[in-house]
Amino acid sequence: MLRIFKLLLAVGVMTLSGCGQVEWNLTNGEQKSIDDYRGRWLVINYWATWCKPCLEEIPELNLLNKRDDTEVLGVNFDELQGEELVSQAENLGIAYKMIADDPSKALDIQRPRALPATVLIDKKGGVREVLYGPQTVASILSRFALLE
Repeated sequence: MLRIFKLLLAVGVMTLSGCGQVEWNLTNGEQKSIDDYRGRWLVINYWATWCKPCLEEIPELNLLNKRDDTEVLGVNFDELQGEELVSQAENLGIAYKMIADDPSKALDIQRPRALPATVLIDKKGGVREVLYGPQTVASILSRFALLE
């Protein structure tokens, strides 16, 4: 009886240890948690093909993603899925990874109502700010400096 109790307790602890953790799936099949990015800034950018400012900021976000202390992830505002999402991102020259589903609920933020929208998550995994309008490497780095 004691063995069964210990086994159930171990299974319960393993199950509960993942509760409340912010996770999402990337289009390349990887499952990531916000903890995977600790020690680096995480920039989550909402975009759509019909949003001209979104398209204009892609090269800037590609450059930002090359920094050692920053990871950029994209989210398609129109909720494209699978091969369609991957194809659109490739056609637009997006070099950073895509989140397969909208992470706003997991991040406990309101889904953006305007585009482009860029979520800044600090090195400890805390959502710090949502920026609206096209961003540049300089504009995002200046926000990082103010938020540190």
